[in-house]
Amino acid sequence: MLHKGISSDSVIKHHLKRAAWIIVGVVLFYAPFALIVKMATIIFPGASLGTVNGDVHQACLRMPISWLAQPQMLLRVLGNPLYLIVLVALPVTAFLFAPVFCGWLCPAGGFTEYLSRLVPDRFKLDFRGKVDFTPIRYGFLSGLIVTPLVTSSICCSFCNFGYMQNFVSAGFGDFSSFAYWSSTGIITLVLWLFFLGIFTKGGRGWCNFLCPAGAIQGLFSRLGMNLPWVYRIRHDKQSCSSCATCENICPPRSIERSGESLRINPYTCNACLDCVVNCPSNAISYKKGKSNES
Repeated sequence: MLHKGISSDSVIKHHLKRAAWIIVGVVLFYAPFALIVKMATIIFPGASLGTVNGDVHQACLRMPISWLAQPQMLLRVLGNPLYLIVLVALPVTAFLFAPVFCGWLCPAGGFTEYLSRLVPDRFKLDFRGKVDFTPIRYGFLSGLIVTPLVTSSICCSFCNFGYMQNFVSAGFGDFSSFAYWSSTGIITLVLWLFFLGIFTKGGRGWCNFLCPAGAIQGLFSRLGMNLPWVYRIRHDKQSCSSCATCENICPPRSIERSGESLRINPYTCNACLDCVVNCPSNAISYKKGKSNES
């Protein structure tokens, strides 16, 4: 339900814009397009990028993270400039502008978020206020980095970003990727698409708990949040009417109120701007400077 002062047209335009950018994310990362891979083969002809007609696995957002504690993998990272997306480009972007990739370009997160909107809230789990996302998120990130030191890597086994390729491929008539599923693949599908996706309020449960790329961006976003020249979601307590609209519509469940105080979790906020568009008193904005928070 829209509150007084909110334009339905502006909300609809906002969601259409976000959906369009998520489609751009599909075109950039996923076959049959994979423009990121195709552009990289032209710009870096001598790099180890594989075939020009690649897919999302060549621009992996998990393997380079799992190699952070393995110095011997440095040459492999430097040999593929696409690995620097998750190690350099996304952290720098998050430091300056918050994790806009997560809120606007990530197909895997956007897919479950918008599917979740089709399910009535009474059928969904809401972890906000019951579970602290932050320690679980960074615990999983730590485990992803440490695991290869004692056993084999788990980064490919639990990769929703990679399994999303199966759905994109199926949408273009190629169902071969569904021919075989490992046990971990089935677990990932159930957790990402259903338990922590469609049937979680906001549809971003997997993003909050089990996405290492999002965790890295959240960390860099938190590091820069108090600098006056970076963009963040800012809250003005003097303009706030305490209507709780922002808290209820936030997809990553990053906004929590306690009485008249409001807290935006900098580790999970993905700068989707849903709160900005839906705030009836214009108390929330996306801008430079410090917020006047409760």
